[in-house]
Amino acid sequence: MPKLVEGSSPLEIRYAVSLPHSLLATISLMCAVPQFEGLGEWLKETRARLPAGLVDELCLLITFPGGYQRFTAELISYLPDDAAHLDYDRLVAHLQRIPAVHYQAIALRALARGATPPPQPPDLLEMMERPEQWAAYLAEAESKADPAAVRALVHDGDRLKDRLLTSLDTFWSLVYAAEFEATQPLMAHSVNYHQAQRHPTALPDAFVAITGRLVPGLMAELLPEVRTATFIPSCYVGPYVAYTHHGDQLIIYYNCRTTPVGPAVTDSAWLYPPLKALADETRLQILTLLGEQELYAQEIVDQLHISQPAVSRHLNLMAAAGVLKIRREGNAKYYAVDKETIAKVASALRSMA
Repeated sequence: MPKLVEGSSPLEIRYAVSLPHSLLATISLMCAVPQFEGLGEWLKETRARLPAGLVDELCLLITFPGGYQRFTAELISYLPDDAAHLDYDRLVAHLQRIPAVHYQAIALRALARGATPPPQPPDLLEMMERPEQWAAYLAEAESKADPAAVRALVHDGDRLKDRLLTSLDTFWSLVYAAEFEATQPLMAHSVNYHQAQRHPTALPDAFVAITGRLVPGLMAELLPEVRTATFIPSCYVGPYVAYTHHGDQLIIYYNCRTTPVGPAVTDSAWLYPPLKALADETRLQILTLLGEQELYAQEIVDQLHISQPAVSRHLNLMAAAGVLKIRREGNAKYYAVDKETIAKVASALRSMA
């Protein structure tokens, strides 16, 4: 008798303009502005003109688990299957229906993402009662939030829910309602464009075709379990790619501003990330420094006389745009010019002259 085996479900690739996902991702990216060069200018301008108290509150509520995407990834898992069709009022109504105890669970699961293997909720709650251990865990998870403030958020689900919904509503009414309306045509164009293309059905190949980037290492580890991958356009992610995952669902935010607007520019869309990465005096200095050699970050800091965090932000942007290559040796990262990318950029620009 033939052996019976259960086949895996085929991968489904989707594209969507989604207000709930865009709202949460945009707030997360705004909070990430100090750590990443090259994010959308609107984020920087909005962060500067919003009331400081609102920015602080949003960034505390989004980033207290240590990663700017951890809390939103867990919250997104509570959205309905038709979330992409929700307008703002229906989104708020849905979030209101989620019980306060579930917001506590969201907070605990987001905090658990800061360690490998992730601790169980009872272990986290027990850890919170030991101030030194709790502070050490948050530091390991790269959380910048005050340990007492995080503990208070987790222990009062009603307060966490109320603060989150109030902050979302303020951000929406002050800036994002108008911004979403203004950028929706651009996002819709990008979705329509990619739906019309014959992109590969294998996710790594589709990822390259849509984003122009190779699959990041951490995302690559998730791919075997992914059954649905949803590409959501973002106007602010710049040369980066953001993603969240929960179970077998993967959500990828890609830069819709690089989507060709017509046949004449289809072949030049890939130029946007490297040119944006090079359009800065400090980054050009870094490129010149590297020249025919590779250096690690501290060597670049020593020669440019600027702060290590600033150099790291520039290096991250250049690597994300494909301008630099990274070689790891132990705990050190060595950076070198990706000469193939630079040569392709130069050739493309010469062909336009």
